[in-house]
Amino acid sequence: MAELEDSPLQQQLRDRTASTESDYPIYVVVGTGPVGVRCAQRLLELSDEAQVVIFGAEAESPYNRVKLSQYLSDQLSLADLDNPVLGQNDGRLAEFIDRKIVAVDRNNKTVTDAAGNIQPYDKLILATGSTPAIPQIPGTDFPNVYPFRSLRNTEDLIRLRERSHHICVVGAGALGLEAAAALKTQNNRVTLQSRTRLLGGLLGDEAEGYLQSSLAALGVELSIGDAITAVEGDEVAREIHFASGKALQTDAIVLCTGIHPEITLAQQCGLDTARGIVVNKWLQTSDPDIYAVGECAEFGRDVYQFVRPGYEQAESCSEHICRRHNPGRQAKPYQGSYRDIQLKIAHIPCAVIGDVDDGEQYVYRNRFKGLYRQLTVRDGRLCGAVYIGSWDEASQLRQAVAAGEAATPRALKRFAQDGHLWQKSAARGIKEQPDHYLVCQCNGVSKGELCTAISQGKRNLMDLQQATTAGSVCGSCRPLIAELLDVPAPNLVMRHARGILITSFVSLLLIALAVLMPPAPISESVQSHWYWQKLWYDNFWKQVSGYSLLGFCLLTASLSLRKRWRKLTHGHVDHWRYVHSLIGCGALIVLVVHTGFRLGENLNLALMLVFLAATTTGALVGVFMARNHHWTDIKLREHRKWWSRVHYALLWTLPVLLAYHILAVYYF
Repeated sequence: MAELEDSPLQQQLRDRTASTESDYPIYVVVGTGPVGVRCAQRLLELSDEAQVVIFGAEAESPYNRVKLSQYLSDQLSLADLDNPVLGQNDGRLAEFIDRKIVAVDRNNKTVTDAAGNIQPYDKLILATGSTPAIPQIPGTDFPNVYPFRSLRNTEDLIRLRERSHHICVVGAGALGLEAAAALKTQNNRVTLQSRTRLLGGLLGDEAEGYLQSSLAALGVELSIGDAITAVEGDEVAREIHFASGKALQTDAIVLCTGIHPEITLAQQCGLDTARGIVVNKWLQTSDPDIYAVGECAEFGRDVYQFVRPGYEQAESCSEHICRRHNPGRQAKPYQGSYRDIQLKIAHIPCAVIGDVDDGEQYVYRNRFKGLYRQLTVRDGRLCGAVYIGSWDEASQLRQAVAAGEAATPRALKRFAQDGHLWQKSAARGIKEQPDHYLVCQCNGVSKGELCTAISQGKRNLMDLQQATTAGSVCGSCRPLIAELLDVPAPNLVMRHARGILITSFVSLLLIALAVLMPPAPISESVQSHWYWQKLWYDNFWKQVSGYSLLGFCLLTASLSLRKRWRKLTHGHVDHWRYVHSLIGCGALIVLVVHTGFRLGENLNLALMLVFLAATTTGALVGVFMARNHHWTDIKLREHRKWWSRVHYALLWTLPVLLAYHILAVYYF
């Protein structure tokens, strides 16, 4: 980025250091995480004259820490993590990256960075976040024991995933669950270990059982309820020992064992602290000119470890700081936040919404589809929910729980029968929802705000996100935003999706021609061109096309080894799928050349029908994979799984029929 030290703003800031009087306020934000960035953005929006200075301790430009699990699992690119301060700031913003603040002088109202540079402030916001909690267990200092907190940690884990055979993820909170699923590949073994239950037991016994089954289906092994006593090894960690006396061999350990609020700076300058930096309803610390927000702040003896409460705190804090610039605007005090948990483990959504402990519970379960849905109702009103697996009513449900909407006996009866709280006929897509419908729960962005931005020319996901902040936190609302734009969400599109879709449709067209086209005449015709005569009637060219077809079949079958043979790791699976579809399409072209649109009789007819059926189901699987971004997970899994099984079953019969066909041709 540009050297801000030479900018006019920086010159003004240096002048301010020598003079305590100024016509404009200077607001300093310490921390470039999502909450710190949100504070800087709101301060610029709420004040036309304030100068905002933001300091970050990390070497990377501001990025969205919430999306690191999605980046680890290859659902997002590095560019998708970018989290700049958005909006027009007219040169009133100064950003300093890799400039850790080491001291706060409350008397002179200045902060000092690690290089000794001094920055004055009128108001100071501490958004210092948290640090990983490393358990006090012997051996956690080995070099192959990794925390998972920053972008740098994530890059380490991406390299670790490719070279390790057995990774043990310690901690079964939201981060541990997402990390275990993201680290699992076809070529490694991942064990999720925790001394307590999944998500700290918030799910309940039955829901936790469903989640355990889903993790097992992904290939993640579980070791729950047995505490680690030591990690042993030589130069690196090799073995984990448990309180039960068991031991686990591993070649890498990932710690997702919680976080500690980063309060060092606050303690050094004498602010009141407990678990976090103690704040009031305006997020002010014991010094009224210093505020604290996010994971480092403690409000009402609560420290929140999710980003949505941090955003709510940033709103109250910024409004309170800028209240003199907006005399007509009523600042809202912070009153605490819901502790909702929402995560996506691979393709499996999981959420705990509202209060699920106290009330009457209603449950819908479908073992075949891996669905579990639980509603908690108190005094006839929705107060909480738990679900495992996709739920098309999830967004509407979150709003209903937040508003404490009434749940009628008829609706609860329908829920127990089919898992839907609202009538399917009444279910509406995002386009049919009213303008006040909240699309982005994390940032409180409504459909009306999104439609306004679209009408102003924001016609792609990135532009819309920058204009409204929708989809910039967890990303779960991006499919809804994409639906408004009539485009697929790019983070859901597999590699080579367009190419696989085209080759799949071409394959289906060739199959239709092979079945419907009239067969070439048996005898040579004067109307036939010489090249058709050679291909269809010359014995040499018949053998060339026949063996080419056999070679295509063997090559196509060998490509499936990439998915099933752990030692074969070269290239991304999507690249192999694309090559697989191209070869399958090529095999159909050779089949037409070899048979001349003749289906044959008896055994040859059976061989042709099986081959065409196998390629048909394979092409349909390709269509479903390529269109993943347009269908829900459940719909995709139902169709793709069924066609895949039929495809595999047909492929097993082909070698026998081909062998008999070749034997019959040469024998007779």
